[in-house]
Amino acid sequence: MIREVMLVRYRELYGTTLADPRSVVRVDLGDTTASRGLEIYLWHLPPDRRLPLRAYVAGFTLKNGVPINYIEAIGLCEWIEVGFNTFYTFRGGEAGWIYAQVLRSLCTFMGSIVVSVYPYQLGHDNDEAIESGAFWFYRKLGFRPGRPDLQKLVEQEEKKIAAPSRAAARAHQSPYRTPARTLKRLAAGHVFYELPGSEPNAWDTFSTRNLGLRVNQRMAQHFAGDAARMRAHARRKLENILGVKIENLNYREEDQSTFDNFALILADEPTLRKWSQQEKAALLQIIHAKSHPNEMLYLHLTQQHPRLRQVLLKLGSSQ
Repeated sequence: MIREVMLVRYRELYGTTLADPRSVVRVDLGDTTASRGLEIYLWHLPPDRRLPLRAYVAGFTLKNGVPINYIEAIGLCEWIEVGFNTFYTFRGGEAGWIYAQVLRSLCTFMGSIVVSVYPYQLGHDNDEAIESGAFWFYRKLGFRPGRPDLQKLVEQEEKKIAAPSRAAARAHQSPYRTPARTLKRLAAGHVFYELPGSEPNAWDTFSTRNLGLRVNQRMAQHFAGDAARMRAHARRKLENILGVKIENLNYREEDQSTFDNFALILADEPTLRKWSQQEKAALLQIIHAKSHPNEMLYLHLTQQHPRLRQVLLKLGSSQ
């Protein structure tokens, strides 16, 4: 159904084109009155199509049996980055309430407590989002900018909105609207919603792009751009640190690839040698879980490994 819905709108999403049909779940939102005719379906990818480090969930929502949006969430540890797009016909009305139900479902399904929305959703290189004032949709739900300069700007803008609105009401004038150029500035960075139990501001500057850039920089400096040689070197180094041989682990092909991916990130991390045997064994369990039929097992295990989270945050956060 979702593939047909996307096709007629000339849209495509990695998680709908390459989804694993066996992984589909239907969210239980409660009784008919409480759910207001809403149905949410979520799924993830087959093992051979998964992302190197992050876990991927896609989905869509039905309202009284009619598809009204599509969903994407990509997570690592307790953090997820969410994309949410409501089809033109169904914008307005209950969009805020529906989005809240989608986030509630995703956080329960994925075990996440930090929600991030990437700049494109807010209007970065996206004129449609600027015209709709998308930034304020998220702000009214409680999201905050991850950059201090943008947090200061939004607070200034909120004062402008509040003050003229009262004066305009008395003069029967149109209320103040945030100019498009300001909305574009506000859309220059991620926004975040942190649930109870999260570490404030911990993920503000994190990006898997930073991890990739570190790997590429090291490959250029020490391996003359030879990716295969670098992967082999990183694999041997991580094997030595963990005290294992990958050929003795009975790993599937996908597991071996995941081991190499983690090796590229972790092999040169000096604190890894100080991990306890239990923490090293837990890392191997996480690597093996990446190709489990239910990818959420992998994600939930990363949430139970504080030392791994600490290293990934340090390496993936910009200074």
